Amino acid sequence: MAHVPEPAFIVLNSASYRNKIKNIVELACEANRFFPQSAAMEVFQEMLPQIQFNSMDWQLTTIQLITLFVPTAKLPADMPAVSSGPQSTDIKRWLPTIFSLWSFNLRISVFDAYLMNLVTTLIVEQHGQFQLNCEQIQFVFASGLHLLNLPVSRSNIPLPRSVSMALADTTGYYRMLHGGALPLREERAHTFARFIVYTLSNDSASGSLELFEQLVQMIEPFFHPSNNGAWSSMLARLLRYLAKELLSRSRIEAAEGCKVPEAARLERKVRRRFVVSVRALAMLLLFSKDEGSVSLSHSTLKHLAELEPDLIFRPLLDTLYTAIDSVTETHRMLSAMRALAKLATNLSNFAHYPEGAQHIAPLLILTLPGIDVNDSAKAYFALSFISSLCHNGVVLDELPVSGDMPAVRSMSKASADEVDEEEPPEVDMEQIEWLTRASTGQFETWIDQFLRRVFVLMDNLSSGQDTNSDANSSDMRLGSKASQTTELVLLHCGSRYYPMITRLITNFATSITSLSAVDNMCELVSGFARAIPEHALASLLPICCERIREEIENGVGQTSSLSRVTHAHSETTLVWFASMLAALTQAQDGRQLLPYREQIISTVELLVDSCMSRHVYTVGSKILYQILSWPTRTVPVCGRSWSDSMWNDAKFRDNHFRYWGQHPDIADKDFSISWHIPTREEVDFVLELMQRIVEPRIDELAQRISTLTDSHEPSNAENVALHRVLTVLRMGIRGLGNLVPPPSAPIATGNLADELVAGDDASNMPAWYLLDRPVIAGYVFTDPNAAEYGQVVALRKRTGEIAARALGELGGRDTGNVENIKALIQLAESMICHHAIDRDTFSRLRRGWDQGMDAFSLDTRQSIMPRLFAIRRATLTQISRQLHNMRFMPVTQLNRDISTNIAQLCLSAYAEVRNYAVGALENIMALQPHIKPDLVPMFLAELDAGEHSDAEKMMGALRVMDSGPMRRVFLRDWRLFPKLALALCRAQHEDKPQVKKMVRNTAVTQVVQSSAPLRPEPPAPHVKQLIDALSTEDLSAAAELRQKECFDRYEFAASEHTKLMSQLVDILRDAGTTWRFAAIAGYYLDQLISVRLVPEPQLAKTVAEYLTSDLILFRERSALNLSQILGIIRKRSKDSYNDINVVNRCRELPLNGGRAMSGQQPYTELCARALEGDTDAKKAPFLDDPACGWLVWPETAKVYDQPPADDILAYNHIDEVSRPAYDAVREELFADGKWDEIARLFSVEGTRSPEEELFGSARAVMFCQAFSLFGYPLLERAWSAIEKLARENDRVGAQRAASEMVGGLLRGSKHWARASLDAMWERLIPLLDNVFAHVGPDTLQFWQVCLQFAFARRDPRRYLPLIRMLMYSRPFDPHAEAPFAEAVKLELLRVLLSLWDWRIASAIIDSRPRLLDALAHPYKQVRDVTGTIMYMLSSSEFCVSYANATEAIDDLARYGPLGRDFSHWAGTQRTQKLIAEMTQRVSAWEADHIPSNEGTSNYSRGSKTLLVFFYTGFRYGPRRLALEHARQILALLSELQEQHDDEEVWRVASAILQFLSQVLYTTELAELVATQFLSLLASSKWHIVNKTLPLLCTLTFANRFTLSQEIRARILDTISQYLEHDQIEVRQAASVSLTTLVKCASSQVISEINTRFSAKLFKRLPRKRHGRAPPKDPAAYNRLVLTRHAGVLGLSCLVLAFPYTVPDWMPEVLVLLAECIDDPNPIQSTVQRTFSEFRRTHMDAWHEDRKKFSSDQLEILTDMLVSPCYYA
Repeated sequence: MAHVPEPAFIVLNSASYRNKIKNIVELACEANRFFPQSAAMEVFQEMLPQIQFNSMDWQLTTIQLITLFVPTAKLPADMPAVSSGPQSTDIKRWLPTIFSLWSFNLRISVFDAYLMNLVTTLIVEQHGQFQLNCEQIQFVFASGLHLLNLPVSRSNIPLPRSVSMALADTTGYYRMLHGGALPLREERAHTFARFIVYTLSNDSASGSLELFEQLVQMIEPFFHPSNNGAWSSMLARLLRYLAKELLSRSRIEAAEGCKVPEAARLERKVRRRFVVSVRALAMLLLFSKDEGSVSLSHSTLKHLAELEPDLIFRPLLDTLYTAIDSVTETHRMLSAMRALAKLATNLSNFAHYPEGAQHIAPLLILTLPGIDVNDSAKAYFALSFISSLCHNGVVLDELPVSGDMPAVRSMSKASADEVDEEEPPEVDMEQIEWLTRASTGQFETWIDQFLRRVFVLMDNLSSGQDTNSDANSSDMRLGSKASQTTELVLLHCGSRYYPMITRLITNFATSITSLSAVDNMCELVSGFARAIPEHALASLLPICCERIREEIENGVGQTSSLSRVTHAHSETTLVWFASMLAALTQAQDGRQLLPYREQIISTVELLVDSCMSRHVYTVGSKILYQILSWPTRTVPVCGRSWSDSMWNDAKFRDNHFRYWGQHPDIADKDFSISWHIPTREEVDFVLELMQRIVEPRIDELAQRISTLTDSHEPSNAENVALHRVLTVLRMGIRGLGNLVPPPSAPIATGNLADELVAGDDASNMPAWYLLDRPVIAGYVFTDPNAAEYGQVVALRKRTGEIAARALGELGGRDTGNVENIKALIQLAESMICHHAIDRDTFSRLRRGWDQGMDAFSLDTRQSIMPRLFAIRRATLTQISRQLHNMRFMPVTQLNRDISTNIAQLCLSAYAEVRNYAVGALENIMALQPHIKPDLVPMFLAELDAGEHSDAEKMMGALRVMDSGPMRRVFLRDWRLFPKLALALCRAQHEDKPQVKKMVRNTAVTQVVQSSAPLRPEPPAPHVKQLIDALSTEDLSAAAELRQKECFDRYEFAASEHTKLMSQLVDILRDAGTTWRFAAIAGYYLDQLISVRLVPEPQLAKTVAEYLTSDLILFRERSALNLSQILGIIRKRSKDSYNDINVVNRCRELPLNGGRAMSGQQPYTELCARALEGDTDAKKAPFLDDPACGWLVWPETAKVYDQPPADDILAYNHIDEVSRPAYDAVREELFADGKWDEIARLFSVEGTRSPEEELFGSARAVMFCQAFSLFGYPLLERAWSAIEKLARENDRVGAQRAASEMVGGLLRGSKHWARASLDAMWERLIPLLDNVFAHVGPDTLQFWQVCLQFAFARRDPRRYLPLIRMLMYSRPFDPHAEAPFAEAVKLELLRVLLSLWDWRIASAIIDSRPRLLDALAHPYKQVRDVTGTIMYMLSSSEFCVSYANATEAIDDLARYGPLGRDFSHWAGTQRTQKLIAEMTQRVSAWEADHIPSNEGTSNYSRGSKTLLVFFYTGFRYGPRRLALEHARQILALLSELQEQHDDEEVWRVASAILQFLSQVLYTTELAELVATQFLSLLASSKWHIVNKTLPLLCTLTFANRFTLSQEIRARILDTISQYLEHDQIEVRQAASVSLTTLVKCASSQVISEINTRFSAKLFKRLPRKRHGRAPPKDPAAYNRLVLTRHAGVLGLSCLVLAFPYTVPDWMPEVLVLLAECIDDPNPIQSTVQRTFSEFRRTHMDAWHEDRKKFSSDQLEILTDMLVSPCYYA
């Protein structure tokens, strides 16, 4: 499953490969629930042999695969449990294996996250049938705490850069994803939160509630606003997920048919305790500095409020009232506004939280000042709060109140801070209802003030009329939000307020300010008209009509103007009232408009007939469109949150607050949605408008178009008149779309699937409308034989014909009449793309719908939702049907003419015209995809125009071809794709930079999404069986027909692919092709080379030729392409011939627990035995998998037999169809002088500096492919070039190129015969010996990476001659006079060890490398590499090697629920002796050490090597050895960190101690480490004690869930004792450490600390008075000062440990501290600092915290916190 392919087979495109892998991963994630429990054993048998944790190389992928495929679903009830055997279903059998793997990589967050996700998913999917034990839960909690990465007493110590990295990452050599990792999503905060929630249990002893409460206590300070940092986002997300998952679990367990057993369901008292803990953190996060964290806190509170509203709203409302009322702290007010907007639906739900209803009116009044034009964010959230209330059904109407407020009944739980774990506190419903009724009396005042504030807001916001206004600006969004909110308020207010509302809005709307406010005014008026249409029309429509008539009669609007920006000042009044009339008629059905029929018609006629100003007649056309459109629409009537029958019910009106938040089911009768169905009167009204206004414009357009064909140039007045006709006619035609359905034609299902489902709007279309037929969509006329039907159809047809003719006439003329051409394009587009609806309108409505659903956390599938959303959904459904029907319009000749003419305008010389035309054509092509193939030749011709090309036309053609609808045509249709690719590659005749940029962008877009044809595979037999089982009819004939169509399509595509590749090669070879366009051709070739298609010989030859191109870009692309081609030839040859040598040398071998490889000898010694000449070891087959056998031996493995003694090529047979390409490449690579040219060009240094030159793995892979395929003969051709490069020791580029060639040679010789290998080694060993002897600092890295590339995932016995040369021919001499040469030997040895690890460690040890003699070597690099190699050698001796997976699983389960602890290991006797010897030598040198800044003593050098040894383990290697031994030399490390004469020593020593304190330990090891840290405190050197205290604090915090209570108490007690240390620095360090530990302590421990340190203050100091003698006993006096200082420090720790809360014991502690203010320093300064910190941290919530103090305590506290005044 996890076998890694050879580089030869990796020919996949990276983007395509990533997408495919992502899809497979997502499929596996979804399919996991269907895996049987018995599959777990199978997964472990496959994956455990892939684990080798000595190196992290490839291991992340293995862990990901385990988490992906281990089944987590519950065992079906009808399936018997199997506890043993290969089909075992017992989770407890294999779960210890997971924890054992976890222990390998403790404190590596990425492994923690994936393994935690597996355990969490297992718990969730078991539905309460399986629970972890306490040990396992504590283990996961400890890992989760480390995932949070909180900074606790840690210091970032800059480390020396010289420490070498000990591990290698070889995934890059295989063109895999980064690090070889799968694209598997892992949200660490979500995983940890799910684990916490789903391990909650009613039994406190077995669940995670107490652990979670302890975690909350520890991390609470990190949530405060003043404590912001990199950890804030993780903590905020954790909090949100905790609340979300708790809500999810509660809903699941409360649902009918819940699968969770009753005993495993969460009791309410447990849930309420959990909610209280999460609430405390969310309240702190409420006013964070980070907006994202604030938003997450609101989501947290919302989820919690849905579960336990009384626990959330009681403390939250007090905080919000105070914050909103704050004037000086704007950030708190803004956050409070946002919180109200988020929680409005929960707060106003009377059935869910009755007490919230009485707060609605006060909060509305309190938030009213937030509607402020000077603060758009605050205004937006204030409006959001109001709109959320209205959506939730809040009715803004005064209710009757009877009598006085009822007396308050005594309640058992009345305090907001008092938590009832059994049930919510009792509430007095009678009192609540009275208070709610009384609060509604404020609604009338509030509505008046609200409207006035909205008027001010709208009057001062910018709008679309402003020239510098952006339609997406914050002002525009705020204006839209204000108008929507106003509409909701008017919909939900009582009718008694209608006269007041009408008066206010009428006064505002008729008070003309400036045209900058017209858009905002119109939105407001439109909302007024939709909410209260009778009052709005009656008060405003007659005024508008009268003022419009007056202005026009006075000559306003008669000046001819086509300007869209400027307008005459005299037109302000006319435009204002015309716009208001448009707003009044928007969304109004005919029933409201019919009483004003004549007024409306006459006004519209005046606007479109008499006015010549573009502003005016455009508004008139808009009014025409709305009057034609809305009365004929079949749409839901804009309604309230309650149905009309319910709204008019007296019972509801008198008690509406009881219904707030109660949304009936869609199926209930109370939910009924009213629909507007056009009446006959409305239809007659529309037909009259059509006859009086629209039809005459058609004749006028025809007449004006005919006059434009004359030779004279039209005047400005004629242009304006034409533009007016086009505008009026376009809006008129759009308005008639609801009268008749669009013409339909049958459509093939295949075409529908190809175009409709994948079209632009497919993702926005409801799935149930992806049908192959039109649907009923509520058109007025549906009978084609009806007279009205024919009349409307004829009108549309005639308009279309005239528009098509006008496009041909006007568009073909070289004229600057741009505005009319644009208007004509819009008219023509409307004929096809607008029939009752258009794509843009649908997309806009859909986006609004999606945003609303997200804001209210709704799902389209749920049947209970706010009625306003249901109305929106019904509206969206209706227009979806209309848009769906438009897709069935036939492609008539008229549509083709219009499309062709618009396409011609896409090539216009005017940019504005092109932009309009391209947009129109995109819409047309999206709705009528069959038009696209007819238009392609026109645009391709512009790219192929050669020297006669026009840059403007090329830009238009490129824009169209890069558009979404056209791009899909080229990518899917192999009839067109080659044409575009070739046209782009040949479009070099235009020199304009903008054209070149567009050509490149279009090509890149095509290249990224293109791919070679994929041969269809016939369905597997089990698929056919499944289809037959699911189908009721025989589908075999249809399936065969469809299969034949697929194969025919593939054959055609493959044929075109072959032709295209040939033509691209011709372009590439053409000397006239510039490098930019040759590069485009190369990009296409890269993408289209496929392992499934035969490589073209001409392509192969060209690619091989371009290896020696003068352009580095071509050389790099050729190396990649040639690598792919050679890989294809190799794969096809192996697939074609079963007797090919390369296949015969590979087989599957039963390993028998490793004995098949090494007999009775350990496998770890196989390489050492081979080096010694052991015949059996040398003859054993090669096993390349580096992980095989380290943890578990697989049943069988892929092995390679020893190469034969003959000299026959591995690829002795070449696939016949690939033979021409093979011969072409061979001819080129074997040509005389070819390799000399390759060497010359590949060794050319680029623009990088020598430090930036990098080993080219892509080039090395190409060499590997070539040497693998062509064998030793190719080496004979290339050898002279390789040798020449390798001997140029001083040239960086030559060494880099030589290393790439040698790396490819070493890796490519994998399948060579023995004679060829011997000849290769005979040449190569002397050359490499010379290279390594003269390698320099700049070139060493190349040869290191070269060896890594060659050795990666290879059996070391393949390279015995090279290993022998590195270990024996060039032994390390610690006393040599050339230290760099010795460092090179060690560096190369380190490469061997990093790649082969446990398989070569014994061989290196047997070679006796004399590493210990270099312990105090004078050369720094030698020491660093020595320390690294010694650690790697020691840790590489560790391997488990279970015989099989079953044995491993059973053995690991034997160790207990957590499995076997692999986190630490003492090492072999050799390792223990080595570490002891190093330590002894360093200790012996210490006696002779003389401090010196130069650090030249043996003690300093030996210490550095020893430190590097351990640092390698912590930073780069497996840590198990370092964890075991570093703790045993803590005393030495503490001494070394005090060696300040050598900076490197103390820095690395401090870093190791930091690592030791931060690592997550298992329970047993954690206590050992803690004990050894405690022993350091016995040191007589106070500096060591001072630095050990913070480390002990960090250790305790990091291992809070693994350390026992006894050891934590001991640590706490020990640190407390150091508060009385003689050295003040130690006391201060102990104080800081104790403060951190108190955060993790229980209430009982805190009480004991309080008692202990308070007792130290009972004995007071004798007062010193002036003139008195000093104390009789100074020592006793000083001891008393020290004791009292310890007491003050201890109590100060208690205060500072709770910086944002006031526990019950804190007031007395503060009073006690205040009594010590007159004591001498350092007591006085400690008290002052404590109160200063207390004041700073409690400032935000002091209004609440002060309630915890008595009046006397407050008086004392005030004296301490308030600075004295000089003038007091």
